This record gives sequence, C-alpha cells and structure tokens, in this order.
Amino acid sequence: MKRFIIILSLLFATVSFAEDAWPRTFFGSVGMGLYASKGDLNERVLSLKDTSGQKQTIHSPALNIFASPDFTIGVNVREFTIDLNFQIWESEQIINGFPDESVRGNSLYWRISMEFVYNLFWPEFFQVGLGGSLSYTTLTTDNTAYSGDEVSESEFMGSSFGFIANIKYYVHDNIAIVPYAKIYENWFRNVYTEASGLCDLDSYMWQTFFFVGVNLQFQF
Repeated sequence: MKRFIIILSLLFATVSFAEDAWPRTFFGSVGMGLYASKGDLNERVLSLKDTSGQKQTIHSPALNIFASPDFTIGVNVREFTIDLNFQIWESEQIINGFPDESVRGNSLYWRISMEFVYNLFWPEFFQVGLGGSLSYTTLTTDNTAYSGDEVSESEFMGSSFGFIANIKYYVHDNIAIVPYAKIYENWFRNVYTEASGLCDLDSYMWQTFFFVGVNLQFQF
C-alpha cells in the first residue's frame, strides 16, 4: 500500500511538472475571409460515360473571388498550436467551358482542415505564426453535368496541403485578433454525378486557393 501511494504521488508530481513545463490553453475563433483561386477548375471540361454508356460532359464553376466564413477550435501548447478549421460558402458562379457567361449555377464549397502552427515570440502579446495544414474539400455545383438533354449537379471531392502565416495580437489575456493568409494546393481526385455515380479521375483537377481574412479568437 505504501509503495502504491509513493507511485501515485510521483505520478501526480510528473503531471503537475508537465503542465508547468508545457502550459496549454484552449480556444475558439470565428471570422471572415476572401478566396481567390486559379487552376484546372477554371479551364478544363471533363468527359465521362454514365451507367448506360452514354457520354457525359462535366463543367466546373469558374471560381475566381468569393468570401467564406472561417471557424476554428484548437489548443495552444507553449509556442505550438494544433487546431481544426472549417470553412463553408455558397454562391452563384459562372460555369466554365461555355462561349459566354450566361450559364450559371449555385455552388456549395466546404473545407475541413487540421492545422499545425509554430508561434514566434510566444508568450508575448504579439506573435507571428507559421505552419501548415492538411484538408478535405468538396465542391457541389448546379447545372454542370450534361448527359443528352439531362442537366444535373456535380460534386468534386479532394484533398489539399496548405501553408499558413498569421499574426496573433492579444488585446486581452483571453481575446486576440488574428489576421492570416493561407495558401491551399488542392487536388480533386473524384467526381460524383447522378448519372455516372462516383468516378475516379485519371488526371486530377489541381486548383490553387489563396485565402486571406481575420478572426476573433477567444481563449480559455
């Protein structure tokens, strides 16, 4: 029994030391950002065969500039930040691959990312963060899948790796303003349509997204 008490005491002492040596705080943030993008979605038109063997043409939205809300929850461990980030946006977009800009469709875009950031100048009230991310993305757009006389929506699915740069300015012990810039290199490897089902693309659709914005962060 005495040995058990000693081991338990050492365990609690170790945990207490770890908390002192590696202080951590949790946070949530919300904000707004502006996207600009360039790549295959702006240029390529895909040709597939549906389940009946009929040719299907898939256009994509000509994504140029659009806004998106930005939500984050995470933990700071000393100068390191690990978080989960979510973005979602819906708007009308011009459909790529037609001679004019009269064809439009409603696009729903969302991205979920795991982010890792190293904060320079921690624990000062002014910090500069540099890091990276891995994310999963989908893009669903009306009026993009053409099979005979039928027109339906398409959904592109893919992943990305990203680069993050931000500035964290604490206006209070628990409140920070965080302007940021993020670059995502996205590859869409699957597309889904009602006629063709889920298809793997032989040649991935690559798209570079630039995202700048500002968040209000609450820390506890």
